[in-house]
Amino acid sequence: MNRNYLKKRLYCIVLNTIEVVCLLIGTVLILACGRKTPDEMADFQPVSIEEVHVTIPDMEGEKKIYFLSDLHLIVENDEVDEEQREFVHDRVQAFMDEGKLTVSALDVWPDWVDYLNASDADYLLFGGDMVDFASHANVEAFGEGLHKLTIPWMYVRADHDTEPFYLAGVEKEDSVSYQNAIAPNEDVFVQDFDDFCIVGWNNSTSQLTENGLARMKEIFANDKPIILLTHVPIAPLVTDSLAEASAETWGDRALMWGEGCYHYPDDTTREFLQMIYAENTPVKEILSGHLHFTWDGMVTEQVHQHVFSPAFGEVLGVITLSGE
Repeated sequence: MNRNYLKKRLYCIVLNTIEVVCLLIGTVLILACGRKTPDEMADFQPVSIEEVHVTIPDMEGEKKIYFLSDLHLIVENDEVDEEQREFVHDRVQAFMDEGKLTVSALDVWPDWVDYLNASDADYLLFGGDMVDFASHANVEAFGEGLHKLTIPWMYVRADHDTEPFYLAGVEKEDSVSYQNAIAPNEDVFVQDFDDFCIVGWNNSTSQLTENGLARMKEIFANDKPIILLTHVPIAPLVTDSLAEASAETWGDRALMWGEGCYHYPDDTTREFLQMIYAENTPVKEILSGHLHFTWDGMVTEQVHQHVFSPAFGEVLGVITLSGE
């Protein structure tokens, strides 16, 4: 062999060795950071997709909105009361079993973020109960994903998002402060689009506040088509099927807002419900969760509602809005 050939062979061996070392270092860094490789990220897909189409009169073009609720993310740590730790561990497994999954919500949440960032969604809605109880670790873990999202979003809370269930030495004020640190936490949220707006009823497991009602009246007065986001569904006036399905699933409880329901309205909330039920209401669609099953139907002759299955079962809602 001549000397030049040996030099070239040695040069190729050195380059190959450097490439292998770099690949190994990269893999170690990925594993150390808990990140997925590109191939692994490509493998994640929702178990099922629930599609909803909303017609907005005279709307030009099309908007696609994604919806997730009831993730019930849990971090098992020392914040949990010692006497509750076995119960909380069982809840992690129960959510996996109900969703027929082999991974927990905590494990799959980063995959959701990667999937959503790679999507063609125009907007993203979080419908509440994204964490199972409002510990600092749970809220922080969910917030880390929120802050990595590259598409705009709205996050309405429910009781699991803000209550210190199963925790030791944590008051509700502490839990609410954890939530305030990761995202806006007002009575009512509004996102305006050219042809419609999304209105979020925050903390809808509690009665609507007087300030929230006043804000709703301002929004409704604009007479712009409204997509209402609420964790707790609104009781239909034209069918009993949702109440019957809820009672069958939840031990004779109709877990929705309405007369005779588990979520029974006070005067303020009742006035808001009447605004939704009115013949001239601007509400076109209600998007909700809470019940851990799917329901689709009319609330009144004018208003449609979709209740989404839970994200802990890796279910994604896809809402398409377009003109007639």
